[in-house]
Amino acid sequence: MSLSVGPSAEVNRAAPRRVIPLPVVWVVAALGVLAGGYYLHQVLTAPKTMLHLVDLGTYQIAGQRVLDGVSVYDTPLRGSTRGVWEFVYTPFSALLFAPLAALRGLVFTWVGGLGNVAMLTGSVWAALAVLGFRRDRRLLILGPAIAGLLLMCEPIRETMAFGQVNMFLLLLVLADMALPDSARWKGALTGVAAGIKLTPVFFVLYLLVTRRFRAAGTAIGALVATMVVALAVLPKDSWTFWGGAFADPARVGVPKNPQNESLRGMLARTLGDGAWVQLLWLAGAIATAVACLLLARRLSATGRELPAVVLCGLTSTAVSPYSWIHHWVWLAPLLIYLGDLAIRHGGLIAPAGLAAVCLITSGGLFDLVGIHYGSIFDLPDHGPFAVLDHNAYLWLTLALFAAAAVGLRRSAVPADAPQSVREPEEMTSAVSS
Repeated sequence: MSLSVGPSAEVNRAAPRRVIPLPVVWVVAALGVLAGGYYLHQVLTAPKTMLHLVDLGTYQIAGQRVLDGVSVYDTPLRGSTRGVWEFVYTPFSALLFAPLAALRGLVFTWVGGLGNVAMLTGSVWAALAVLGFRRDRRLLILGPAIAGLLLMCEPIRETMAFGQVNMFLLLLVLADMALPDSARWKGALTGVAAGIKLTPVFFVLYLLVTRRFRAAGTAIGALVATMVVALAVLPKDSWTFWGGAFADPARVGVPKNPQNESLRGMLARTLGDGAWVQLLWLAGAIATAVACLLLARRLSATGRELPAVVLCGLTSTAVSPYSWIHHWVWLAPLLIYLGDLAIRHGGLIAPAGLAAVCLITSGGLFDLVGIHYGSIFDLPDHGPFAVLDHNAYLWLTLALFAAAAVGLRRSAVPADAPQSVREPEEMTSAVSS
């Protein structure tokens, strides 16, 4: 596995865009058809497991409450148990969910399933654009093909099954980051994403540390605009949410939930949920966020925007108080980036790194080799390796930090060196040096 850096960001954007080799297009297209067909077979075999759309149905209830003038925060959307099925997104998101109230039956299922596939395909196109590929027919073909392959990634599969909003947020941020820095409205989509769910606010910090102040200001302005719109339409819910509901951990659930794949969840399951553990989590979250921003700033400055953005996406998920497995959709563009490295660098190390990440993030593939576990999280939660495999995405994120840090150190260019003397470099990880 390796993370590479090239010329400065501005120089890299001015360079001619890369062309995807035609053999790569056809090989990936064939693999995408096979993977997509296998996923479709699984859906048709077990639709209540693979496409139950429970969360999308919950968003529909929130949208109906908006239309009926009923608060989305006063009581759980389903049942009456505190911390279960409570609405945890912003009032603005509830407004966006209102059109879902009109969908029924198969139309609801088709919109949920095909909508997420379309957004996943759009995210693939955006990620490839950030990588610098030419926007042509080959890119058009690769979008749905790679999306088919990514249906074997467990967070993507869970997002599809639940009808979660994560894919939409991924698309908004990636599409925003694919815009040139000179684009007038760069940052707006990130602000809208943060106006739906607070986690993408981390990308505003990323824009600030990379000195894209206009884009950061635009993002903040877009976020404020979503708050103003929601305040005008849903004043009571807006005061409830921004008055403290957004920071109430009881609305989500207990931190030690086995499905809470965040730093806080790992610490709670390992050390308990005492006050000192909460302080440890807060300190660890701040340290992780700072380390990420430092690495991302350097990656961006040396011309590799996608790994910088992916690190920020993974970090925002890791330091969040509560992150379900389907929140880790940022593993999808990570796989795209590692796949690009494996194709360009050849040899054994880059493909081995890609294979390792595929194994950790895979879903629904173990059955093909006679291992009856849906993903790494279905392994027994006892034994000496439980703390590793049941916190796999966190350890993977830390491993990526280490790879980036070691590689950047070995390919260091003085921070104050003129842009004209910064030569294209390759940053390889500790395992690929």
